Amino acid sequence: MNNTDCILTGRKVKYDYSENTTYYDIKIANRKVTIFICHNCKSKIESSKIQHHIISGLIANGKWPERVFLICEDHENNTKPPADSETIILSDYLSTTDYPKNPNEKLNNLFLNLFKLQAYDGEPFEVNIKDEEFWIKNYFKNADECQFYIDGLIEKKYVTYPNTMTKDDKPKFKITHLGLNKAAELFDEGINSNNCFVAMWFDDSMKPFREAIKNAIVETGFNPIIIDEVHLSSDKTIPDGILSGIKKSKFCIADFTNHRNGVYFESGFALGLGKPVIYLCNKNDFDKTHFDIKQLQHIIYISENDLKMQLIDKIEAWIK
Repeated sequence: MNNTDCILTGRKVKYDYSENTTYYDIKIANRKVTIFICHNCKSKIESSKIQHHIISGLIANGKWPERVFLICEDHENNTKPPADSETIILSDYLSTTDYPKNPNEKLNNLFLNLFKLQAYDGEPFEVNIKDEEFWIKNYFKNADECQFYIDGLIEKKYVTYPNTMTKDDKPKFKITHLGLNKAAELFDEGINSNNCFVAMWFDDSMKPFREAIKNAIVETGFNPIIIDEVHLSSDKTIPDGILSGIKKSKFCIADFTNHRNGVYFESGFALGLGKPVIYLCNKNDFDKTHFDIKQLQHIIYISENDLKMQLIDKIEAWIK
């Protein structure tokens, strides 16, 4: 085997190759994944601007598939993907998966991860900011960047910790009352929510697939919101309920079977709010999908059970 730099994370790896593919294993924060790279696509992938800390964070958080076949957008089909691997065009994958994409989202993500470390509200807890696993899982480039965002949370008075440090550099953090209010605000926005908004065609022919989607959502620990099953208060119209449901959801599932305009709008609205969107389509309808979303990764299903199992895997990998 030979040594090289992983084009996704910048880390040293030992690689091997077959006729058309370079492949290697990489382990980050005790999570190991296998990367396969198409030889014909490798130079184009390397020339793109890859943010190593983002890929590292996705791997560390279990949001990267265990076996990935990496290709470029104009990949030719003469190179078949390895068995049990998920084919990924990096730009498409990053546009739909869930990770903090701007400074505000990074700050909120860090705050919520700290908030979850409490056993009860107001409990002091320890965090080693210099621990590589901690700052990688929060999508920072290094411990210094992590400290900068910690300082931001302190400036906003969402968290506190004493000036004196313990011997192992683990300060005792504490969520403030302002922090509790911020957590409630983020919950209302869906960031810390267990809700999933489902956009799909409400036709009798879709009932078996609707149940498959709902079962997949429930079995992965989330609550499905399907607008025709939601009891709206008298002062809310259906459009109000749709927008409110999306805002209060952690992510969205959009099934483009029959290509309803509402599904395009609702998934676009969710994406505009920074919500991760999982795209679905029945195999018989996928060729009719609009080109704007056809290039994005879809779960293309052929049966209710096929849909349920693929969707469970996707939610476990991308959302949890």
